[in-house]
Amino acid sequence: MELKIANAPCSWGIEFADNPANPLWQTVLDEIAGAGYGATELGPLGYLPTDPQALRSALTARTLGLVAGTLFVHLHKAEEREAIFEKTHTTCQILNEQGAEFLVVIDHVSSPRTDEAGQAKTATRLNDEQWDAMMETLRGVGEICAQYNVTPTLHAHAGTYIEYRDELDRAMRDLPAELMSLCVDTGHCVYAGMDPSDVLRTYKDRVKYLHFKDINADVLAASVATGTDFYTAIGNNIFCPLGQGCVDFSDVRQTLIDIDFKGWVTVEQDTDPTAKSDAKTDAEQSRAFIEKTVLH
Repeated sequence: MELKIANAPCSWGIEFADNPANPLWQTVLDEIAGAGYGATELGPLGYLPTDPQALRSALTARTLGLVAGTLFVHLHKAEEREAIFEKTHTTCQILNEQGAEFLVVIDHVSSPRTDEAGQAKTATRLNDEQWDAMMETLRGVGEICAQYNVTPTLHAHAGTYIEYRDELDRAMRDLPAELMSLCVDTGHCVYAGMDPSDVLRTYKDRVKYLHFKDINADVLAASVATGTDFYTAIGNNIFCPLGQGCVDFSDVRQTLIDIDFKGWVTVEQDTDPTAKSDAKTDAEQSRAFIEKTVLH
């Protein structure tokens, strides 16, 4: 096992580029670097500079690399396919220019699934026609990524139509390995009732990228029991610094050794920017936890 460690703007509450509560991107990059990380993700398109030279200069000045970007779109809406493809081209061009390896592909949080996060047995499912259309969109995304030498990695995510194990397994069956790899997010796995180590073992040949995220068990239980909206759960601090939640990172570590994973892991702690004043401290705590318990 060999891990390289990054963090991401979402740990500072950056979910949408136009949120007026967002901290300045300069501050976020300063604090990612100051917390001891060597790379960042792009965050939502338009948050960091999109001009190649401006972005390169901003990263170089802080000794940061760019490891990945995110495609956070309504994959389940066939009518948005062309717009999704256009956004994929734009994002992949930026990633290619900066030497970033991965595109994290996530179906957008949407109703009614946002209120059904963590409720695997009762959550609304897409019908076969809707599912097949989403798979067609994902195959197109994979084909575009190949044009830019970017590896697309599907990310099962709470509050979306690819969240639970049956949905992840179905997507992995329906999507050719050469068009779609996998990003395993430890926190979202636990949110959805999945064992991240089992997912890692099952799809070891397709896991190209990792997100380390921890989750507060008490907030999770309350959120699932009350049908709490995913973003409200974030505001309730469902995600916490690594080692302070219920993700079994010792088991994850052993699994990564067993499958001989070599590559990038990005620490994430989704948060509400209006309530977050200590993101850098949390990021430092998470890095220290990884260094002590995972990398030792």
